[in-house]
Amino acid sequence: MKIRIVIIMVLLSPTFAWAIGEPSWLKHLPKSNNDTYYYRVTKAEGQTYEEAYTKAFSMAILESQWKIGVKVNKSDNLQTIEETITSDLNLQSSNMNLPLNKVCEYEKASPNIANGIVLYILWQVARYGNVKTEFEDYSDCE
Repeated sequence: MKIRIVIIMVLLSPTFAWAIGEPSWLKHLPKSNNDTYYYRVTKAEGQTYEEAYTKAFSMAILESQWKIGVKVNKSDNLQTIEETITSDLNLQSSNMNLPLNKVCEYEKASPNIANGIVLYILWQVARYGNVKTEFEDYSDCE
């Protein structure tokens, strides 16, 4: 009997760890309240928070552009993305304005990089480029 209980606890422990330690939006994306945006999570690793954030932001932009069928220009490089981070969260290239809204973030220690972090970011992303997006408040980051 004790062996069965131990086996059940071992099998369920990842589920309990997820429920206790990590936010629910990592497993289940929230639903958007209107059809102008959707939610996306990006994950990035880095030696520092800034490095992981830049990677997560650039992935959100590139994945979102691919999703709506926009060819990524050579001008949409890391320098453009870094300049965008300092001003606002809109990537503006010659062809596209794609609004993003950072909603939540979660970080944990990296298993791959000594003293590094893994950063997860929940974004609201415009469904279409070059249109007015109506982002709504999302406060359930836990």
